[in-house]
Amino acid sequence: CNKSSPKTTTSSIVVSGNMNMAYQSCGTGDTTLLFIHGWCINKEYWLPQFDHFCNRYTLVAPDLPGFGQSGKNRTDWSFETYAQDIKNLIEQLKLKNVILIGHSMSGDLVLKTDVTYPDNIIGLIGIDNLHEPGKPMDSIQQAQTDIFFQAMLSNYQSTVEKEMSPYLFQPSTPDSIQQRVKKDILQTDPVISVEVSRAQVSASQQEQELMRQLHHPLCLVNSDAFPTKLDSLNQYCAHGAKLYLIPGSGHYPMVEQPLAFNTALQRAIWRQ
Repeated sequence: CNKSSPKTTTSSIVVSGNMNMAYQSCGTGDTTLLFIHGWCINKEYWLPQFDHFCNRYTLVAPDLPGFGQSGKNRTDWSFETYAQDIKNLIEQLKLKNVILIGHSMSGDLVLKTDVTYPDNIIGLIGIDNLHEPGKPMDSIQQAQTDIFFQAMLSNYQSTVEKEMSPYLFQPSTPDSIQQRVKKDILQTDPVISVEVSRAQVSASQQEQELMRQLHHPLCLVNSDAFPTKLDSLNQYCAHGAKLYLIPGSGHYPMVEQPLAFNTALQRAIWRQ
């Protein structure tokens, strides 16, 4: 099931605030893998997983509002609203036995959705995120964050390339993937990009409390570029946490190392 296969279809639904949300889907399995992309990218980053998994599961991958082919006319970019979008997607498509799979910032969206709208969800998988439970920032950290976001708004391209690239890419990340990601980030409306980033920072400060309220265990498929504090995660996650590492990958293991990633993801799916 690849991009040109008739087995993969692209459609859209209307979600919170009369917002159009595009998605691609594939497969007819009893278990649904719901792939949620990270900041400023889109559903196309999951195509290697569609190729690999659609003959065993039902796969759905939306473009979150603000990105890809989805609508962008929204003022509320909070993760509470994004969680409503995911709930609407599950309900309108009548998805069952859903495993939420969220990359990067969408790790927080996975937590928020499981705590707030657990119906039909059977598992949670984070992709290169939730390395340790986030907690509220102090006033100094908050001020530094505000300065960073002001810099993004003032000089979006420079801030992305100079300040953010070291966190997004590793020396092993192929140039083609670096250029793809940068292009998608720089083509995003800077106001939306910054507002979603602000919302993610707000959501990350709720992680400890959200983890205490989770209805399911948390599995993580993470690059080893940054340490994952599994002991700390297990202190907060109500049903425990499990880690699967992708050695030598950057922040986008699903496209950087799809074979190793798909193997690790399958193991995480079996844990649900």
